[in-house]
Amino acid sequence: MTELLRPSLRGFGTSIFSTVTEQANAAGAINLAQGFPDFEPPDALVNAASEALHAGLHQYAPSIGDPVLREAIAGHQKAAYGLDVDPVTDVTVTAGASEAITATLLALLEPGDEVVLVEPCYDLYPYAVVAAGGVPVYVPTSFPDFALDLDRLAAAVTDRTRVIIVNTPTNPTGQLLSAAEIRALGELADRHDAYLISDEVYEHLTYDGTPHLPVAADEACRDRTVTVSSVSKTFSATGWRIGWAVAPPALSAAVRSVHQFVTFTAPTPLQRAAGVMIDQAGTGDYYATLTAEYTERRDILLAALDGLDLEIGRPAGTYFVMTRYDGDDVGYVRDLIATRRVAAIPGSAFYYDGRTGPGRGLVRFAFCKRAETLRAAGERLRHS
Repeated sequence: MTELLRPSLRGFGTSIFSTVTEQANAAGAINLAQGFPDFEPPDALVNAASEALHAGLHQYAPSIGDPVLREAIAGHQKAAYGLDVDPVTDVTVTAGASEAITATLLALLEPGDEVVLVEPCYDLYPYAVVAAGGVPVYVPTSFPDFALDLDRLAAAVTDRTRVIIVNTPTNPTGQLLSAAEIRALGELADRHDAYLISDEVYEHLTYDGTPHLPVAADEACRDRTVTVSSVSKTFSATGWRIGWAVAPPALSAAVRSVHQFVTFTAPTPLQRAAGVMIDQAGTGDYYATLTAEYTERRDILLAALDGLDLEIGRPAGTYFVMTRYDGDDVGYVRDLIATRRVAAIPGSAFYYDGRTGPGRGLVRFAFCKRAETLRAAGERLRHS
């Protein structure tokens, strides 16, 4: 019954993640396509959820979020990045980062407003822009370094631009925005009276000593940025759907106006548990251990991919490796699932302004898996 879907949304079809996961399940393939861990969240998080469930937290939390979680998020921003955030006016808890992004677009866009997207990008972004009545304007980047062409970016941002969406560390490329790129974004937004949505859900997954630079930490960006994050990646709990948007009071008020009518509030006991976990993580070695464990996983996957008919990119962040095949990436992934029983994502699915351009031949692998899962995938890749 797709004819009931409004015409502007029909072209997006079914998410590539759902499609490839269905193919992987049917073939009994190891799923290195969809970015969900095959291991449990930390015990401290699960224990905090159990305590919250037994503490009577079964009714609506405040729409803007459980106070314990909002305090924890504000404390994290100060401790990790030196950012002063008011938990009362600046933090809004949402049903995952996806809702935070969508609610922000619904709050800021009038029909026909343009939104600049850097390709390749997560498939939610263009869909949410169109659903909110906006017009996507794409700025493509290319393998292997996916460097942001600042001249091309400047040409894409005009007085018709209402929002620029960035993702750092970046899914699917594993790249991080540099200080110069962030400053350029802020200057462009200020010049054209636009706003920035910075998706930073992979903020604690950076490697080789490269730090995460929050977009809002730059003075040129601070007053115009909605920073989005969640528990999904940092705490290996993609099914919890606890995210947040951090922004100056006026921007937060806009996001909250939409959020209250979309989901009203995220699950109360899970919000409380997330707040407890963020506080605990900030006082111990959790983040350092997380980085070390993911560095090991990344290196196992890089070794498994070495020797295949792929060019391999080395990610500076996230839990993805982007590679390039000299041919059709969709066909390559289909054959990979059928003959080697390992699933990946065709990288052209992350490009929307002509998929035969810089996205052709790209293949993304996820390493948010147990070490033994990644080694088993490597055996299949080498010997099948």
